[in-house]
Amino acid sequence: MKKRMKNLGVICLLLITIFYMITRSKQVIESVCFSISIWKDNLFPTLFPFFVVSNLLMHYGFVDIIGTFLQKPMRHFFKLPGCCGFVLASSLFSGFPSGAKYTKDLVEQNKISKQEAERLLTFTHYSNPLFVLGMIGTILLANQKIAFLILISHITAGILVGIIFNHKKEFSEKEKKTIPQDQQHQNTKTFGELLTTSIWDSLNTMFLLLGIVTIFLIFNSLIQDFTHFPNILQAILAGLLEMTQGVKLVSSLEISLLLKAILITGVISFGGFSVHMQVLGIISSNQIKYKSFFLARILHAILAMGLVLLLFFFFSTY
Repeated sequence: MKKRMKNLGVICLLLITIFYMITRSKQVIESVCFSISIWKDNLFPTLFPFFVVSNLLMHYGFVDIIGTFLQKPMRHFFKLPGCCGFVLASSLFSGFPSGAKYTKDLVEQNKISKQEAERLLTFTHYSNPLFVLGMIGTILLANQKIAFLILISHITAGILVGIIFNHKKEFSEKEKKTIPQDQQHQNTKTFGELLTTSIWDSLNTMFLLLGIVTIFLIFNSLIQDFTHFPNILQAILAGLLEMTQGVKLVSSLEISLLLKAILITGVISFGGFSVHMQVLGIISSNQIKYKSFFLARILHAILAMGLVLLLFFFFSTY
């Protein structure tokens, strides 16, 4: 009965969406064009090259190399194998949802368990630094200092979330010292074959991201057209659904720069359900649970907003 009611609710939502797409085709087309613009200008240039190069590095055993260097800090702070340091470093540089993709790859290569993957996902969720410093700092807020405070708060809060979620866990000695047979087979391939495989794998992920961003922007447009909330509530709601649109709306509000910084930090730290669906789309094939990731994002947003407030007042006194 419960499942039937849930299915009925989804059907009603989809029928409303179809009705909206037919009656408000102009708004839908604008949302689709905006999603393509986000993908073309932000997601593809920043994520695709990282995905391809990182896939090649994983094929050539770089994860094992970096794991030996990061084994002690990863064990001490996060109670996870050293190879997870590769995911943390990659997610910091390339932004979400790369953390989910590389986590999935480690599970498929039998380097970490599904439980370790769930814990790893709690603190490998970061917005691309170029997006924060370039898009937010230069274009939307026109204030690089605030953008740096947002980025520092966002990253620091994410690390703290990892420590909080993992401090009571015991490190598992299941880190593999041998290379799985499937990876040995992959390493016998030529560079050209590995490059082709990496490109196709990365393109599949990129088109998945494009589809999810497009759908959530249409949902966001539907909600804005049929609700009449105050502007600040509309902006927050938009950010909960799709991060980029939410950040854009928050930056245009007639509120103080500090409040804009706090709201934007919360939005990028939570990520929006569009990003959450991207993560789910990546990890679902490996049956990695989503609950810990969701709870971590709530804590991440709260901590990041508190940190940007503290840093703003600290630096404003000097």
